[in-house]
Amino acid sequence: MKKIVVAALSAALMSTAFAGTASTSVTINANVLSSCTFDSNATQAASFTYDAINGTSDAMAGSAVLYCNAGTRMGTITPDMGPIMLKSMSKDAVLNAEYTLSFVANPGMGMGSYLGADKYEYTLSALAPAGQWGAPTADDYTYIVDIEVNF
Repeated sequence: MKKIVVAALSAALMSTAFAGTASTSVTINANVLSSCTFDSNATQAASFTYDAINGTSDAMAGSAVLYCNAGTRMGTITPDMGPIMLKSMSKDAVLNAEYTLSFVANPGMGMGSYLGADKYEYTLSALAPAGQWGAPTADDYTYIVDIEVNF
């Protein structure tokens, strides 16, 4: 009986044995697209104090940081400078000024979750000329400059 069980088991195992092997290689390709994003946590507002006799004082530049994957060619669409009209939120008034926008490129200097990215540090400043006597006193004049890039 033992011989029959062994013979049957051997026959079963032999019928499931592999006769040979075959293999092939399959290539995986990737297309890495250009990507850029502003770090919303690194954005700071520009500000200044104004009086009609002297114009702008105590100017503080604003800033924004853009990260692009390594080697991405990008361009800034927003003009480097331009006239703006800051509007008072509490009064029906505007303060005429001019902004200036510049950036410094730091290839490969991204840190944290942007490690290895190309980093662009934007600086935004604004100045208002003296003599705007029609602008009433208020601490809520504001204007938003949208920094737009293409890549």
